[in-house]
Amino acid sequence: MRTSLAIAEDDRRWLYQRFVYPSGFRRARSLLHDHGTVLIAGQPGSGRRAAALMLLHELSEGAGNFHELPDTQDDTTDRALDTALIGERDRMLLDLSSSDAERYNAVQAELSDFRSVVATRSARLVVVLPQQFDHLQRQDLHWLTAEIERPDGGRLLMRYLRRDGIHPDPADLATPQLTQYTADATMEDLAKLAGQIRRARDADGAAGDFRRWCDRAMAERADSRKPRVADFMAQLTGRQRALALSLAMFHGRDPAIVLRAANTLQDILGHPGDDRPRLDHTDLAAEFKAVEAATGKDGGVRFRVLGYDAAIRAHFWTYFSDLRQQFRDWVRDCVAWHELPQETRKELIGWFAEQCLASGRPQDLWWLAEQWAGRHAGRLLADISQALTEGLNHDGFGRAFRQRIYEWSLVAGLPRDLRQALVVVCSQVMAVRHPDQALVRLHHLARASGSGDDQAFEALLGLARKGGRLFRMLLGRLQPERWPTDAALLLAMAAVAVRTRGLFRSTAVRERLTAGWAAVLRHRPYEEWREPLADWLTAALATGPHLESLLDVVVDAAARAPGVLARLHTVARDWVPAVPAEAVERRTLFAALECRIDAAHGIEPPVPSL
Repeated sequence: MRTSLAIAEDDRRWLYQRFVYPSGFRRARSLLHDHGTVLIAGQPGSGRRAAALMLLHELSEGAGNFHELPDTQDDTTDRALDTALIGERDRMLLDLSSSDAERYNAVQAELSDFRSVVATRSARLVVVLPQQFDHLQRQDLHWLTAEIERPDGGRLLMRYLRRDGIHPDPADLATPQLTQYTADATMEDLAKLAGQIRRARDADGAAGDFRRWCDRAMAERADSRKPRVADFMAQLTGRQRALALSLAMFHGRDPAIVLRAANTLQDILGHPGDDRPRLDHTDLAAEFKAVEAATGKDGGVRFRVLGYDAAIRAHFWTYFSDLRQQFRDWVRDCVAWHELPQETRKELIGWFAEQCLASGRPQDLWWLAEQWAGRHAGRLLADISQALTEGLNHDGFGRAFRQRIYEWSLVAGLPRDLRQALVVVCSQVMAVRHPDQALVRLHHLARASGSGDDQAFEALLGLARKGGRLFRMLLGRLQPERWPTDAALLLAMAAVAVRTRGLFRSTAVRERLTAGWAAVLRHRPYEEWREPLADWLTAALATGPHLESLLDVVVDAAARAPGVLARLHTVARDWVPAVPAEAVERRTLFAALECRIDAAHGIEPPVPSL
């Protein structure tokens, strides 16, 4: 199974294979090479983030890490930029494209000092600027700024298609409709179009040609049907509009599901029903016909016109904006139906998320997460996780979701389902692009649980194990004297570190382990740390030339608390005969440990080498 960090690396490699170099990239590359930092400006949709990632991806791997700096101020109020996050030869991205003015100004005020540390540690930094606050950029930072312009849309589309094994003639890309679209669309929309063309190709198999695939893909875009849908919706009754929206949200599903959804929507909106006997009503086939839909051979109901479902969803959220809260309540109730299959719920949540985020209502998704978490005893855990994932993966609102999840992680007594969903999305979604922020949130969730076998605890340890930088970061956050969970984390991390060459060789890791052991030995019960301390000695036997420094860690830690050196001696003495086959090696280690304990008490002679 690939780790989240490996997945992020694969994503960069995938992007590199499809990247079209924009105007301004060469200047950005020169600034990064000469000064170690570059600020990327440009219009939304021009590919600023992709350009920033590629600038860093082009650099040699070196000894440092590739990571994204947090865009929220977690657990701190005094600094916008944390220099502790800068490692030797690190490649760092700071994406401010969705930041607010206060955050942007705070970052600019600290950027000069931050850049000095970047240079000292031979690291590299690329910052994506928020276009909406161009007027706030400080004059002294203009010289470090490179303006990225939108690359040619036709070239980008062709690059994506060729990577998917599709090789259209240039004339096929020169149709008026496609030419207009590639000239105006964002880089993200062009990537989506390439994906739709690929899926149309796959659906046709050996049949069809590029123009057929492209026509189908273009028809699936909501904006291609907007004028026709607007005229169509104006002719419908209220009941028919409810049916049309229900079908758009449950497109391709069983007629009974669409009917139930339409009735539920009418109830939520307070729309009067038909009081006539049921058999006097128009049957469902006729109702579907009135909204230009029909049931297919597979039993699913679809609009006859390709792309109608997407256009109708967009129409309702745009032109019935006063009903968005009721649409949210409707989705809450529909997802809770026991008979609704998981795959159908997943599609419904995805389409709802698309519309509420497009209309600037991220709060609707986290409201749904809270509603589903409080009522359904674990049944909707996947749906809660999906709602949060949709927001986390959104370019415009990802930061808002990371901030909301941070606020949740600080709340004691969260509903169990919401808490479990937060663990899932932090460890599996947020950790891909924002592992530092994921670690902070998981740490708070683990502390709230107060249990060493909790899901948040295990997810946090799993994330910390994925890289030395994250391991050091978590060690630096631990406060065993205040939090029992932190004590359990320290002992678990010590067991990992003493068996991992890349960790126990690090002076920074040993220093933080010494401080952590000292807090545990001083503030936690003897029974809690006796076995982990014996395990440390066992693991230290296999570390060769590093054995001495690992003994120093526990002796230095014990020396900071009165009476603990004697208990360390007792633990080591009882540990020696536990494995007769290792008796010689263990006695040798014990002798060296005794000398260090004597030295800590001020007793000569000096500590001998092993």
